Amino acid sequence: MVNSMDNCVTLTGATDSGDTVRIFTDGDVRNITAREHVPIWHKMAIAPLKQGRAVLKYGSVIGIAQADIGPGEHIHIHNLTSPGIGG
Repeated sequence: MVNSMDNCVTLTGATDSGDTVRIFTDGDVRNITAREHVPIWHKMAIAPLKQGRAVLKYGSVIGIAQADIGPGEHIHIHNLTSPGIGG
């Protein structure tokens, strides 16, 4: 996690459902339970994202959620679109 406003992280290792993902930010450590397989270098939600909500990485909008996405779920082309396209 790079910015405290981020609602997703990029995984530095693949994860499977039930795995614990440790997130380090601002001197704190948070644990999120993966709800599904997420490949290495892909994004995972760390907060509930309602359909139509901006997905933030590095404190900037990287896309719009095309469906509700729960913490621990994979964020990729199946549930994310570029800002201004279909969102």
